[in-house]
Amino acid sequence: MADDRVGTAVHLWWLLPTAAWWLSAWLAADLLTGAVHWFEDRYGDPDWPVLGPHVIRPNILHHRDQTAFLAGGWLWRNWTALLPAWTAAVLLAWCGCWWGAAVAGFAGLGNEVHAWSHRRCNRGIRALQLLGVLASPEDHQRHHRRPFSTDFCVMSGLLNPLLRVLDFWSRAEAIVGIVLGVWPRQERADA
Repeated sequence: MADDRVGTAVHLWWLLPTAAWWLSAWLAADLLTGAVHWFEDRYGDPDWPVLGPHVIRPNILHHRDQTAFLAGGWLWRNWTALLPAWTAAVLLAWCGCWWGAAVAGFAGLGNEVHAWSHRRCNRGIRALQLLGVLASPEDHQRHHRRPFSTDFCVMSGLLNPLLRVLDFWSRAEAIVGIVLGVWPRQERADA
């Protein structure tokens, strides 16, 4: 009997580090997509070529009408994240950087996970939202309220509280302003 328990424990030794590996990749993707979301919201110009019409304008529309991006199909909603992220995932996997490939692969799903925080979802997704593994509608609504300058991580409910305590995004904006002389778009204070 004791030998069975030891054998089971030995065979499950990989479970904790494997779970930590995947969770760290998920959280890194959440931070990466949060940084992209922050850049889009705070600095993106709808008149930029390529990014303006395909990324920045839909993002501005989303902040005026939170359900607008739900109207399109899965590919329409996700292609702007999937294309660069999954290209990076393939290249990173090809180079043998499996953790980076996992981060990029998860990041490609950022828009869809974000969409789940704006709609009713099945029980499995809702359970993961309640656990904080996925961003919940309740947590994500902070991002859509004044001052519109926090909670940019839309994949999980785990990073935004810590980043708020650290005043991470406003400190990042101060650094960008001081170093590059670039400040957030003015209309972002109102939308």
